[in-house]
Amino acid sequence: MLRFYQLLCALFFLCLPAFSQAQYTEVSLDFESAYIGENNPLPAETNLLVGGAIPAYIDRVTISLYHHRGRDQRDPLHQAVWQRPLENKDASYSLPVNYKLRPSTEYDIEVLYFKSVSKREREALLKRVNRRLRLYLDSQRKPNGRGVNWNQKPKRLVQEMNALLKADLQTYRRPRSTTELAFSDLIQFQLEKMEQLKTSRDSSAAATAIRQAYTNLAGLMEGELERLIPSRLYELADSRYLEDCPTEEKQGVVSVSAGYGGVYLSGELSENFDYDTAPFAGLSFPLGNSAFAPRFFSNTYLGFGLFLNDFEDSKGNTLSGPIVGRPIYASLDYKLFQFVYLNLGATLLEEEQLDNSSELFVRPFIGLSAKVNLSLSFKR
Repeated sequence: MLRFYQLLCALFFLCLPAFSQAQYTEVSLDFESAYIGENNPLPAETNLLVGGAIPAYIDRVTISLYHHRGRDQRDPLHQAVWQRPLENKDASYSLPVNYKLRPSTEYDIEVLYFKSVSKREREALLKRVNRRLRLYLDSQRKPNGRGVNWNQKPKRLVQEMNALLKADLQTYRRPRSTTELAFSDLIQFQLEKMEQLKTSRDSSAAATAIRQAYTNLAGLMEGELERLIPSRLYELADSRYLEDCPTEEKQGVVSVSAGYGGVYLSGELSENFDYDTAPFAGLSFPLGNSAFAPRFFSNTYLGFGLFLNDFEDSKGNTLSGPIVGRPIYASLDYKLFQFVYLNLGATLLEEEQLDNSSELFVRPFIGLSAKVNLSLSFKR
C-alpha cells in the first residue's frame, strides 16, 4: 500500500504547474467605424479588451451587449464604461469588457460616446430642470386660501419629480461614483410640512408663512439639483448600434487522459486490505464549458478507458477485463491543478474460473492523471 501512495505523491508534485492570470483578447472599435473587430467574428469564451481611436473631445464611452435584436425587449447582458482620466488627452481608449460571449451566437452592441459638459452648459441645465420641476409643483397645488394643499400625496409628488428629472437627464451621464438619481427625503418632508400650514384667509402672517415655505422648498430643490447634477457631467455626443454581430465558432473538446491508479479488491483498511495498481489511459469529456459553467462542473470530466496491465489479487489470481482483455474503468475526474486531475471511479473486472467460465464484478479505484485537450470539429 505504501508503494501506491508514493506513486500518487510523485505524480502530484511532478505535475504541479504555475497559476496563470486572466487574459483579454483585443478587439478594435474606432469612433469612425460602423463595425467592430474589423468586421471579423468576435472572440468567444474570453474577456475582451475593446479599444480604438476617438476624438479628443470624447471623454466617456459606454458599450452595452444585448441578445440578438434584444435592446427593445430587455436590459443589457453586460455594460462596460470607459472614462477619460484627468489630464489625459490621448486620441484612443481601451476598455475591458468582462463578459464572455458564447460561440456561434449573434449579439447586438450599443456604443455611446459622450463629451464633457462645460460649466456654462451645466448652469443652463440646472436652471432648465429647476424651472420645469417648479412648474410641475405649481400645477399640483390646489387653489385654497388657507395654506397649501396638493393634488397628490407628497410621496407621489416626489416620485413624479424623480421621473421628470430622469427624463431631462436621459442623454447625460454622471461619474460612476455618483449616488442614485433621486431626490432625498428632505423634499418630501418639506412638501408635507407645507400641507400643515392652516391659517386664516386674510392673515398677513399666513401669506408670509406660505412665502417662506416656498422659499425653503426652492432652496432645498436647488441644493438637491447641485448634488444630483455634479460639476463633472457628460452629454451624449454620438452613438452606434451594431446589429447581428457574430462570434467565432468553437470546436468541441475531448481530452486524452493518462495516469496511475489503484483498485480496491477486498478486505478492510485495518487488516487484509487487498489492492493492486496499474497505469491507465482513456478519454475524458468535460461536464461543463469552463467559460460559463460553475467552477465545479467546469473542473469535472467524465472519463472512460482501460488499465494498461491486468491486476493480481493476494491469492495470485489474474483479474482482467471483458471484450478488450484489459480492466475497463469509468470515472469522474476533478481538476486539482492545471494539468493534474483526481480520478474517482469504478473498474469492471473479469476473473477466469476453474470451469473455464468467467465472473464479472466491479471494484472502486482512485488515481491521479494528466490530460491533453484535443479539438474536434463537428462541421460537415
